[in-house]
Parts: sequence; structure tokens; C-alpha cells
Amino acid sequence: MTFLKVLLIVLAVLWLLSLIRLGGRVRYGAEGLFVWVLAGPLKLQMLPTRPKKKKPKKEKKKKEPPAVAEQHKKEPKEGQPGTLSRLMQLLPVAGQACGALKRKIRIDDLDLQLIWGGSDPAAIALGYGQANAALGMIWPILDNNFKVKRHSFQVGIDYDRAQPGVELTAALTLTVGQIVTLGVRYGVKALITWIRSGKPTRTKQEAMSHE
Repeated sequence: MTFLKVLLIVLAVLWLLSLIRLGGRVRYGAEGLFVWVLAGPLKLQMLPTRPKKKKPKKEKKKKEPPAVAEQHKKEPKEGQPGTLSRLMQLLPVAGQACGALKRKIRIDDLDLQLIWGGSDPAAIALGYGQANAALGMIWPILDNNFKVKRHSFQVGIDYDRAQPGVELTAALTLTVGQIVTLGVRYGVKALITWIRSGKPTRTKQEAMSHE
């Protein structure tokens, strides 16, 4: 019974940890760009960073070029695929992972305020119409591909402004459980694909000789 209780407690803790949401928050406006990393209720500011004290640079010793024999060792053997071709075979797996990640990400907050201004009233009216048309095209894309919890789009006109102004706030998160599930699923796929792509390809003469 004691072991069962401990197991249930461990499973309960893991389940609660899997519900923690991780992500980021971005704010852009007249004050500049601000970026935070979100981990549950915690919020860690990444940008703008605090200036660090400059340390005196140490002189780095120049590395001697490797010997010719060592360079030949790094060259792939005949029939063995190169690194670039192996990376190209990982692209389908990366595409699948991006598609699955897109469906898991949740937009918790999306706030856009666009105030159109300038010296030419005709240009202001034209820009105002174009901004509304662009938002009309962007919103269906976001709504069809992501879960949007809260959003607010506001477009206005201010003839006293010398130029347009933008205020943007966005927060995107996904749970720890979703990250682990996607990481394990597509990490295993990527590893299997990478191992298989490293096997040397047989030439036609070798294939005929085995037959």
C-alpha cells in the first residue's frame, strides 16, 4: 500500500507539472521592444538586457591547421552520404513537427493598436483602409491555425501625428506535457531518420554482384 501511495503521489506531481504553461511575451511600441520568458506564474525579462561590465579580452592563441592525414580522416567514405544530404532528409520530419507545434501553441493575449498619422490627409485615409484590409486577411489565418484566447485589434486616425504608431502585445504558451510529447515523438523520428541516412548507399555493380 505504501508503494502504491508513493506512486500515486509521483504521478499526481508529474501530471501537475505537465499542466504548467511555458512560452513568451512580447511588447513593442514607442518605448521599444520588450521580451519575457513565461514559466507558469513566473515572468523573466530577456530584452532589453542589463548592460554587462566589459572584461578585458584575453589574447587567443592561434590554432594550428590540422595535419593532412587528419583532414583525410574526416572526409566521408565512398558511397557514404554527406552531412548536407542527411540534413535534407530531416526536413520532412521538421515540417511535421512544426505543423504539430502550431496546433498546440495557444495565443493567450494578442493586442494590436495602430494609429495612422502623417501630413497628407489623403495618404492617411488610404493607409487606414489598407491597414483594415490587412487585418481582415491576417485574422482568419491566425484563427484557423492557432488557439486564440483573447485578442483586440484597433485601428485609428490621428491627424496630429507626424507618422503612424504601433503598439503590439502578444503572449504565446504551451504546456510542459505538450512539449515533452512532441519532443519524444519527433525526436525519435529524427533520430531514426538520421541513423538510416548515414548508411552508405550501394552502387549498381554491388547490387548486381549480391544478386
